[in-house]
Amino acid sequence: MKQGFLGFASLLFVLVVVAVGLLGGSALATGHPQQPFLPTATFLPVEDLEYSLETVAMTADPILFDDQTVEGYTFSSVTYVTKYPHGMQFTATITPPEGHAILGVNVMYESAGGGKGRAQADLTANPNEWQGIPFDRGGLPPWQKFKVWFRVSDDAGTSIETTPVEVVYIDPTREWHRIESQDVIAYWFDFPEQLGVEVVTALAQVRDKYEKGFGGLLPFKPIVVIFPPGDSIGEFEPGGIANPRTTGQASDDTQSVVLRVRGLEIEEIRKDCIWNEPRDLQWQMRFAASVATHEVAHLYQFQFYDGRGPAWWIEGDATFFETDSGPFDQRMRHLAEMGVDLATLQDQGPSGMVGSPAQDGCTHLGYEMGTSFINWLVNTYGGYEVHRQIIELMDSNVSLPEALEQVTGITFLDLERQWRTYIGLNPEPVIIPTLEYQFPATSTPFGQ
Repeated sequence: MKQGFLGFASLLFVLVVVAVGLLGGSALATGHPQQPFLPTATFLPVEDLEYSLETVAMTADPILFDDQTVEGYTFSSVTYVTKYPHGMQFTATITPPEGHAILGVNVMYESAGGGKGRAQADLTANPNEWQGIPFDRGGLPPWQKFKVWFRVSDDAGTSIETTPVEVVYIDPTREWHRIESQDVIAYWFDFPEQLGVEVVTALAQVRDKYEKGFGGLLPFKPIVVIFPPGDSIGEFEPGGIANPRTTGQASDDTQSVVLRVRGLEIEEIRKDCIWNEPRDLQWQMRFAASVATHEVAHLYQFQFYDGRGPAWWIEGDATFFETDSGPFDQRMRHLAEMGVDLATLQDQGPSGMVGSPAQDGCTHLGYEMGTSFINWLVNTYGGYEVHRQIIELMDSNVSLPEALEQVTGITFLDLERQWRTYIGLNPEPVIIPTLEYQFPATSTPFGQ
């Protein structure tokens, strides 16, 4: 295990105002005067950041646990064998007390986030030996932590359970790197050790922003599992990953993040994007670390207000907490200069997300509209404290529009008008009213 240090000074955010001249000093096509870009948070190098770094090369050899006796039932030869990517195999020899017959056995499990499940165990060819395989059909990324125990029901109506044991879903098929800091545990392969250093550094850089914006830090250390470009990210999913553009996903159930490093080739759907950057190894690692901060922000959303709200808010907010959120305001103004009238944020908001290129050839417009609005809101109405107050209200089942109005004293529609003016758009968004749902004429009424 390698010990590493990256110097420490208190975490600082540097506010950088981008010169208006970057996009020209004239008014936008809508005729509204161009305002200076608002500051966005950038980060000084984090120093004195302690972390441990090691190479993890596991085998599929059985892991043996201590015997247990519960209400006369003896559990011996209790073993765990990883079948990654097809589940965790648990085996036990279960001897009932005299006069009792076992009717059924289940392998029970609980994820790090508290989600519980079970897998039916069956008798093997060996006497009194039972075996169950949670996630035998896949669906679970590697390196997740679980508590696992056996539950037995018998002919006397008794149900007994063993004391849980803690396990990790091991991938024995390849050599992984593992890094751990106070903020995160990350695993990856096929990339240099520096990738892990980039991840722990990014999470340290954004720690203060998380804490100010959400009112606290996560009560757990998230796990980040990083796959290289290509199809390996889909190996644990039945049928693979449906969306070939998937970059990252977060799960509050496992308190973990899974992401894929972007390839060096520009994806076909993004080839015409005017904001594309040159790609090399350093870009790949930096971008992957930024995606990790985005996905961990989703874990904060789950933790602090159950992740509710329209997609533009959820994704725009996570992008707002990235270490490399991109030129979102510049993009909005460029679209305005092109004469594009952005969709309203009202109701469910814009639909352009991952797979829909906008007029500038770039995807994720809904994400970046949300980021631009949130950055404008934080700069205009009181800093990260405003964000925290909105989150606290949403955690109390207050809707996003109501929370925005309570915190700022201004209706959501008027806030959107102000933001659109800042971008250089017509202040009045085009709002398509949501019609009351009507059952089709051919539908059958309930009860018949």
